[in-house]
Amino acid sequence: MGSAWLGGFMLTSRKILVVEDCADLLDLLGEALALLGWETILAESDGEAMNKLGDDFPSVILMDMPTPVMNGIKLAASLKAHPAYKKIPILVASGHSAGLTRERCLALGCDDFIAKPFALPELESRLTNILATEKRKTITATDPMNLTANRRERTSSDVGRRNVA
Repeated sequence: MGSAWLGGFMLTSRKILVVEDCADLLDLLGEALALLGWETILAESDGEAMNKLGDDFPSVILMDMPTPVMNGIKLAASLKAHPAYKKIPILVASGHSAGLTRERCLALGCDDFIAKPFALPELESRLTNILATEKRKTITATDPMNLTANRRERTSSDVGRRNVA
């Protein structure tokens, strides 16, 4: 399978940062995701997550909304505002499945929302969909047809400028 780089991280990698304040659930998610073929980076708080990110770019971030130190909403906003991390897709998990929580997360730029408790097949499906969406975005952005069309548009608009003396 080919790989594509976007914003400093490889889209075909299956590396995931899991941010969960419940240590038992964090361990369980880490083990389950590893069995599904994911390389996991585990963090119990948003501060720990930011420290672990450093120069390590996961393909996806799975994060619980209520986290210690700053809440998950602030963490998501912080990640989406950060130049190096803003393109990493975020899947939010929360026991607060009210529409307001979901809508607020999506408004922040998070890519999906899953209500707790969730089944592992549902989580796997959501993660697969996020990776597929990101891969389609990259393919579209780097498609030779799109690049050719963009070149033609620039050339035709440049022609008029070149003729102006």
